[in-house]
Amino acid sequence: MSVVIIGVIMALSLKSRNPEISSLISLAICMSIIGLCVSRMRIIIDSLKDITNHIQIDSSYLFILIKLIGIAYICEFASSISKDAGYSAVAAQIDLTGKITMLMISMPVLLQVIETILEMM
Repeated sequence: MSVVIIGVIMALSLKSRNPEISSLISLAICMSIIGLCVSRMRIIIDSLKDITNHIQIDSSYLFILIKLIGIAYICEFASSISKDAGYSAVAAQIDLTGKITMLMISMPVLLQVIETILEMM
């Protein structure tokens, strides 16, 4: 994490003199943080698999959950980079596209919940 702090200080000090290099440093910092998060996702995925094994739930729901988490992280990353570069309109479109994609991916779960409710009635 100290590398990230050093990178942020470098980016801030170069921002007024050389904004292009500052943006590249910022992008490199973000990519390193994303890499760290992805490496730690293995622990979360393994924990979710253990949970699904204990409660006997269909593993397809686990994959949907993992996809939703991934989409949320990627969209947040892209949106933040766009905002930082001054493209707030593009950032808003990335956010909207991410939300619609997450809704589309989660439709099987929603349909299963509705089906379960209808069976109970």
